[in-house]
Formats: sequence, C-alpha cells, structure tokens
Amino acid sequence: MVANGIGETVDGLVRSFGKRLVDRQPELERVLLRLRDAYARGHVAARVAANRLRYDAPIRPYRLLTVDPDDVERVRGFSAPKFRHAGLVVAGDWDQTDTRFEDMDVYRAYERHFEDGVPWAETDFYDRIVGDIEAGREQWGCTTRADFERRCEQLDALYETIAEEGYKTQAELAAGEAVDPLATQDTLKTERFKHEISVHVARDGELLFDDGRNRLSIVKLLGLDAVPVRVLRRHADWQATRDAYVRGDPAVEHLGDHPDVAALEFGSVGSGGPLRRRTGRVA
Repeated sequence: MVANGIGETVDGLVRSFGKRLVDRQPELERVLLRLRDAYARGHVAARVAANRLRYDAPIRPYRLLTVDPDDVERVRGFSAPKFRHAGLVVAGDWDQTDTRFEDMDVYRAYERHFEDGVPWAETDFYDRIVGDIEAGREQWGCTTRADFERRCEQLDALYETIAEEGYKTQAELAAGEAVDPLATQDTLKTERFKHEISVHVARDGELLFDDGRNRLSIVKLLGLDAVPVRVLRRHADWQATRDAYVRGDPAVEHLGDHPDVAALEFGSVGSGGPLRRRTGRVA
C-alpha cells in the first residue's frame, strides 16, 4: 500500500505538470494523453502478469460484466486513478461501508430533477458543486457556475440519450454514430474505460460502487435491468472464492450465477471467450 501511495503522489505531480504544459502549449495535449495511456496500460499489464502467477481465476481488468443496477447498493470510492486499482486483490476491511448509493446527493438530485421536475439549481448537489467551484476547486472541468450549468444541460442530454437509445458502452459509442453528451477528447482505450461504471467486489461478492454516478443514477431511475460495469479491485476472500470455483470446489458451486463468477465460465462483454474449469468440463 505504501508503493501505491507513492504512485498516487507521482501521478498527481505528473498530472499537475502536464496541465501546466498543456495550458502553455495546447497542441501537446494529445501527445501527453497517448503517453499517459501507454503508461497506464503498461502498469495494468504488469499487474495482470503477476496475477497469473498468484491466482487460478483470471483477472481481466478491461473486461466488462453485465449486472443488475439494483444490485449496486453501497459505495466505496477511491481517489487514485482507476488504473492504479485495476486488477488489485486486497485483504483487510476496505470493503466495509455503510454509505448507500441512493443516499448520495447526486442520485437524489437526479431523482428530484427527472422524476419531480425540480430544476438542478434547486438541488443540494448543485449547491455543493457550485460551492466547490467558487472555493477554487475545479469539478469535471468546470471552473465557473456557467460551466457547471452547461454540464447540467449535458446531464439532461445523457438521460434522454440513454432513455431513447439504450445504454451503450464507451467502446460502442466510439465505434458507432451515437453521441455521448459527456464525451471528451480522451478516447484512447484506457481513457475510455475511465468513463464506464466501475465497481469493486467485497469479500462476500457484493458489488460496491466506485465511479460513474451519472450513468448509474440514470439506469437506476429508468429501471434498466442490466448494465455493463468494470471491476477494479476485489477483496482477497472473494478472489479465493473465484479461485476455488475454477478448481471445481463444490462448496462454492452455488455462486455460479454471480456475474463475476459466471464470467469465468461463459465470458462476458468484451471477453476472450469461455474458460475451461479444472474439472475438465466446458461450462
């Protein structure tokens, strides 16, 4: 964890330097994004290689799992860049949390705005973000109230897009004609995955929300029964369960319907195909 903390500090310094450089020379932005993308992918690739030696059940950090949005109830977020958590297996009590997604001010704002017709400016979420901006803290690239009001218009557009066209992954958006109202220029692979709904998996298999609050709020309110999510970190106990499953341990056979276990058998969005369990049968 110390090494991870040092990495976060270095990341912050690099991002700060890069922002100042781009402010002076905007034409360098794409080059810096590509360099950061390569660095992040290299970091994740090294972790994947190490995980292959440690665990029986493969960990594929860029695979998307299809889950029921209603199953994502509690929140455990981390501030570090997502690639720092991708593929991590961590013991301890980090997965113990009482924070509920539907108690977050952003979800309550969506609920009031889209179901009750309350203007964004009359929500606690709006007040909090504008307060942060006026205190000098940039939020989603917004540095003024006007910036954030334009962001709210984009949230309206995102809601309508998902309601009318269904939920699309970032890869589907990049490959097709559909427009993502929240899209930015950073459409490189690693950068795209930052915008997927991301979760962690607790020791008992519970899915804990990490990021993608706008999209998760929308699919919950629209009543969608399935949405693709990216798993970042897993509790060590849960990874042990996955390992036991691929070894054919009958004690965990009943967990075969869990999306993070079913993917080991049947593949999932963006998977490389089904895996063969060590019992010898093809699941």
